[in-house]
Amino acid sequence: MKINPYIFRGYDLRGIVDKDLNPEIVEHLGKAYGTFLIKRGIKKAAVGYDCRLSSESYSEAIIRGLLATGVDVIDIGLALAGNVYWAQYYFKAPGCVLTSGSHNPANYNGFKFGTGFSATMVADEIQELRQIAEKGEFNQGEGELEKKDIKEEYFNDLIKRFSVPFNFKVVVDPSHSTPGAFVPELLKKAGCQVICNNCELDGTFPIGTPDPTEKKIAERLVKKILEEKADLGFSYDSDGDRLGAVDDKGNILWNDILVALFAADALERNPGTKIVFNTLCSKVVQDAIRLKRGQAVMWRTGHSFIKAKAQQEKAVFAGELSGHFYFLDKFYPHDDGCYSTLALLSYLSRTKKTLSQAVADLPQYISSPEIKIGCPDELKVGLMEKIADKLRQDFSRAEIIDDERAGDGVRLETKDSMFIIRYSQNGPYLTIKFEARDQEKYNQLKNYINQLLQSYGEIDWSFGVNVESLR
Repeated sequence: MKINPYIFRGYDLRGIVDKDLNPEIVEHLGKAYGTFLIKRGIKKAAVGYDCRLSSESYSEAIIRGLLATGVDVIDIGLALAGNVYWAQYYFKAPGCVLTSGSHNPANYNGFKFGTGFSATMVADEIQELRQIAEKGEFNQGEGELEKKDIKEEYFNDLIKRFSVPFNFKVVVDPSHSTPGAFVPELLKKAGCQVICNNCELDGTFPIGTPDPTEKKIAERLVKKILEEKADLGFSYDSDGDRLGAVDDKGNILWNDILVALFAADALERNPGTKIVFNTLCSKVVQDAIRLKRGQAVMWRTGHSFIKAKAQQEKAVFAGELSGHFYFLDKFYPHDDGCYSTLALLSYLSRTKKTLSQAVADLPQYISSPEIKIGCPDELKVGLMEKIADKLRQDFSRAEIIDDERAGDGVRLETKDSMFIIRYSQNGPYLTIKFEARDQEKYNQLKNYINQLLQSYGEIDWSFGVNVESLR
């Protein structure tokens, strides 16, 4: 069977619905994944799907493929990533699949494949899956199927980990994606007054892609928080493993600020321990870790990479700019947007601070959001090599991070500024982030990066997220 090789990305599978993916291809992938699991002695997998229009049928196809290889399946139905990972422990199922396109547009879909408890595929494993799929030599068997609703048990487990009830008025805006069926109910159980905004599920994503790193989504949240006089607000991506936050004053918090906040809190509990964060994060993260005398470990972007590195380093916390957070000293070692939401509310309740007060205690930078600019998959690696050479020439006095910590790009640091350009592992685009201590330096970086990118014909300016931050 012919399968587009570009759907096999750095740590997930992502493709265009009815072009790269259809039920026949997905069932084939299910057989490949089942064979992958059987080779490792894994015979049980939890499976769930997000609210995209194609997700339920794709999940059914994945299940057919798994069962045909002899893997037993627990189908938990509509689910967040955190539900699927949690179900691994609840059902003692080392395998798992979530059908979701995450923060990609509605015409995309994809899969997160488990390799063990809280573990998902990384580069070599993704390529192994690809090789199995291309060969088409699958294990034969007859797995058993169970369908289970675990929402109540999942909610109860999360809530018992915190001192509830909380006394917050919270806005929830998941952009009509899957968290709308979970987060408001959870927060009400935790004692919050919940204002729902765009919580009704609609897999066409009528108001745009659910991506908590998008400025327009954060600005929509700002408006609702100020209108409702709420204490804070949250946005989510389609599979709910990432969140975004806006404080009580309507200030947008890019998620590296929350990484710094959570890291400092973890170091209060565990002095001198390690914190893992990705190369897209602000210098505020390193500053906050050093102030708390922790050990800062920078690592390459990608939830599977960060998750694996955090476990390898025995870190107590890990986080990414995109909004993946890992509370390894208190919870399972995977990202779960519901747990992260409760963790932030718990921190504010315990410290008796508003979110704006908590952030004011951190070192301050003028920082851009995560900017995404289109570049075709077949061109982005070569373009990044050209950009990297140019950056090394133009910023020879800066600290240049282009080793395994960067992985797929280049980060440059000075005493009072930082910027990074990298190619995405899960979509046809580049990612940019920059910051400085003062406005003049910030504007200089913005103008430089804009002119640099304008000089390359490989850039596709028809696609972009937060591109206005370069103008």
